[in-house]
Amino acid sequence: MELSDRKKRILKSIIDAYIDSGEPVGSKFLTSYGNISLSPATIRNEMSELENMGYLDKPHTSAGRVPSSSAYRLYVDELMENYRLTMEELNVINELMHFKASELDKIITQAGKVMSELTQCVTLSFTRENGADTISRFDTVFVDETSFLLVMISGTKQVRSEHVKTEYYINDEALCAIRRVLNENLTGITLENVTMPLIMKMEAEAGRLAPLINPIIRIAFSCFETEGDGSVKISGLSNLLSYPEFSDVEKLRSLMDMFDKKKGYLKNLLSSPDPQNAENLGLVPQDFGSDMKIYIGNEHDGTAFSDTGMVFCTVPMGNTQSVIGILGPKRMDYRKAVSALRVLAENMEKTAGIENNQNTEDINEQ
Repeated sequence: MELSDRKKRILKSIIDAYIDSGEPVGSKFLTSYGNISLSPATIRNEMSELENMGYLDKPHTSAGRVPSSSAYRLYVDELMENYRLTMEELNVINELMHFKASELDKIITQAGKVMSELTQCVTLSFTRENGADTISRFDTVFVDETSFLLVMISGTKQVRSEHVKTEYYINDEALCAIRRVLNENLTGITLENVTMPLIMKMEAEAGRLAPLINPIIRIAFSCFETEGDGSVKISGLSNLLSYPEFSDVEKLRSLMDMFDKKKGYLKNLLSSPDPQNAENLGLVPQDFGSDMKIYIGNEHDGTAFSDTGMVFCTVPMGNTQSVIGILGPKRMDYRKAVSALRVLAENMEKTAGIENNQNTEDINEQ
């Protein structure tokens, strides 16, 4: 049954009040503070109908009502207004612009801390590569006559280094030759494209250092072979202690156990918002734009996530895709979470765009 405008207005006022206070909302409160010019009796009748329709629940110990999962779904889809971040909140997010896109790990880590502080919720973050990564540049650093540091920069600007020890005499001329062979033959290709003819060609070009080619290839690609898997980073778990919903120590412990046991499901949920991944966590998925998703806990599934809500967005940055999610109680401030994540996503994309333009200019100048 479609809700009337009056019912929607009342339901929105109840949800806004419950998000703000965490206390069940009654008709008296709506009459006094809900900006609804209706009699208490009319409001009570409407609330009773909303309860019968499954949008409100009545706690046993209170005369007031609390929103159901269905109410929150309607709220985020139709009733929720835009949240205007304060200048202070905007400045905190804008500070992330000081990082370079090549410092993706630092951006994601710091973004998680910033989002958890702004929303007073838990932040989940995940980064994965859109396809196989390649190495864009090799460099070498002299250590001593029988060893050197092999520095590798991936196509996604990740930097890895390995200390290579050899039985051969190494000097600057030898390192220059190794760099040339690697950069001319291995950059921009995946491990699957490293064929035996290519290896033989590189060995011929390396001369007396030919025995180093195979070990260097193994080192180079092993450094990046697990990059695409990513991992879920969690920030701000202690924030949940401030919510009455998690004042029960057992409930909080159960949720924390789920974080440990269900990290695989969380990772799948963040990297691929498939409904089945959401159901494995007891969450009800809702789209909120092409890059924004909202998940609302299902009260009837009995899992530790049943009293939670989660908002997350995806941010493509070159060859990687970063996902930032905010998880809190089911009555979390979805307006603020959506606005904060949207500004963060815009900033991260802007950072990536600026650096890509700079890299293009540098290449053109060369």
